[in-house]
Amino acid sequence: MEDEMRAFHQQAMHVRKARRLYHLLMMKRRDHLQKILEEFKAICERLEKVQKTNKTMGIAGGTTSAVGGVAAVVGIALAPVTMGTSLIATAVGAGIVATSAGGFGAKVAKANKKIVNRETVEKLVNDYKSDVADPERCLNYILCLMKELQRHNIGKLSRAGAHPDALRMADLSNNLHNSRQMSPNNPGGVTSESMLKQFEMEFDEYFTEKKGQKLNKSNKSKFSGRVGTLVKNLQEELNYLTQMWETLT
Repeated sequence: MEDEMRAFHQQAMHVRKARRLYHLLMMKRRDHLQKILEEFKAICERLEKVQKTNKTMGIAGGTTSAVGGVAAVVGIALAPVTMGTSLIATAVGAGIVATSAGGFGAKVAKANKKIVNRETVEKLVNDYKSDVADPERCLNYILCLMKELQRHNIGKLSRAGAHPDALRMADLSNNLHNSRQMSPNNPGGVTSESMLKQFEMEFDEYFTEKKGQKLNKSNKSKFSGRVGTLVKNLQEELNYLTQMWETLT
């Protein structure tokens, strides 16, 4: 009985200390983690905007060129011989319109290439991993210890004079277990760290070989969708970490 009481007290005190650490970690890091997720979301929004802009410019540029070309042909066919100057102006003007549309589209495309690069995404991934790893591991440690507390006969230990603080930790453990909050929301309890590592392994699929920086044009839509899925899963995990923080505080 003495050995069991000692083990119970030790496990309960470890839970108490880990709760304090978890509280400090979440208090200092939660807002920064949320900010990084917002930056990931901004990447998706920019990529989607680029896709819409490029599509719109493609349609507008093609239409303008076609209209300009038709105007030039009609102008040549109908213009009097004595209006050679006007004819040149008409033809050149149509050409300028067409060229300007194409030139503007090229500038937009060139600017779009600079919107997302590998270095930026890697920094976000590394920053998130470094901030989320400790809270996740700390919470996992707390939950494992709480499961150990549940193995004890709390009623028997209480009658034998167990410390009130240790009994409170056991009650908290039972309350969490009964409310089904002791398992992460993500299927299989996948951590944010493991999700980000998997995402890193896919970088070569999305970025060009040239300096490994630029996002492949053909993969922009796919990359946007992948980032969107990642952010959704990371947000669910962060919500779970926050929920547990509020419950354990």
